[in-house]
Amino acid sequence: MSSSYSFLLAGRELDVFLSFSGKKALDIDFGYDLSRNGIKSFKSESWKEKNFKPIGRQTLEALTESKVAVVMTSDEEATSVGFLEELLVILEFQETRSLTVIPIFLTKHALDIEEASQLFPERVRIWKTVIAKLENIAAQYSLSRNLAVIHGTHRIKQVADDVRLMFLSCASSDFKDLAGMDRHLKAFHELLALESDKEVRTVGIWGCAGVGKTTLARYAYAEISVRFHSHLFLESIQDMKQKILENIELEEDLTSIDHERNEITEARNKHRRVLLVADGVNDSEQGKWIAEYANWFAPGSRVILITQDKSVLEESGVSHVYEVGSLTYDEALQLFSRFAFKQPYPPPEFERLSVRAVQLAGFLPMAIRLFGSFLTGRGIEEWEATFLKLNAKQGKDAVEVWKIMEASEDEHIVEASSQR
Repeated sequence: MSSSYSFLLAGRELDVFLSFSGKKALDIDFGYDLSRNGIKSFKSESWKEKNFKPIGRQTLEALTESKVAVVMTSDEEATSVGFLEELLVILEFQETRSLTVIPIFLTKHALDIEEASQLFPERVRIWKTVIAKLENIAAQYSLSRNLAVIHGTHRIKQVADDVRLMFLSCASSDFKDLAGMDRHLKAFHELLALESDKEVRTVGIWGCAGVGKTTLARYAYAEISVRFHSHLFLESIQDMKQKILENIELEEDLTSIDHERNEITEARNKHRRVLLVADGVNDSEQGKWIAEYANWFAPGSRVILITQDKSVLEESGVSHVYEVGSLTYDEALQLFSRFAFKQPYPPPEFERLSVRAVQLAGFLPMAIRLFGSFLTGRGIEEWEATFLKLNAKQGKDAVEVWKIMEASEDEHIVEASSQR
């Protein structure tokens, strides 16, 4: 399968786009500090490109999904052509797609474009314009400048926290209108029973692929993580058991091992109140092990296991279980309309086609988002042609359905990039 929308089809979402002007800026990496807060980031490598060429499809996809773009700059090295061209696209997305841009200037002056200007003098005026725009944006944020000491671990975490709060602020408006999420969260909070601190409670979330299990867990995580001494969101617990056991048996220095093992082991040893979310729990052995291990956490801790198979939770001894079901008709139509038309309901001339779209999507949020994003801006004839292709695939999962649209979508993305 091509990489088009691959992270969405795998049940993943992307939140923050990280752009770097070069190696010096690349040294400042707070991706881990974001991920432990359940925020997924994409680290761009456009800075490596020294020649002029259209922005890659993967970069465009990542920007399409992200709510926030963090642009890290330094004038301690020559700025690459690839980064400057990426910056153009980032600011275009800010103007047209509600992308929030946060500049981080590591030095007094944002960028050194002398070398790039000599190579492509015809692009200098455009580059200087976008750099000026970036500096104007930086004036809005106190975290954008005077970061000479950002290399310190504490400062990196501080900036990561600022970015996290900015992301949650940007996402909150989407959350208010996110179809079905309010009722899911209300019911899920009741299962979590946060007012009780007498036990380590394990709660399971299950449902079919694309129904919104991980999305629910991430919104809950963002809301309640401040209540705990430690909190960690594991995108997958694959091999986590072996990693932690190796650390216990060998008594390794925690600074020399990966962050996830460090966080969990330290929480266990210090008997802290912990919020631990584990996505992708595929079998009961994984579920049993992580639930038993969590018993070493302090009372009041919460463990959330996410799976597609309810029997995994039952066999793991998880008694508090929440099923994420498909959207209602009204919720599905509203969600589709948000992505296809950027409004709560479809225009009259597209109403019948929109109803057909959500039916083909199986009332599943992931598929609805894909269909809406794919069909936005297209004419009625294109909609009908797409539905003819999808008809034969009805009942398949989102991955199978999306395959038939990838070729045309790839052409559309490449064409849009080349026309800039």
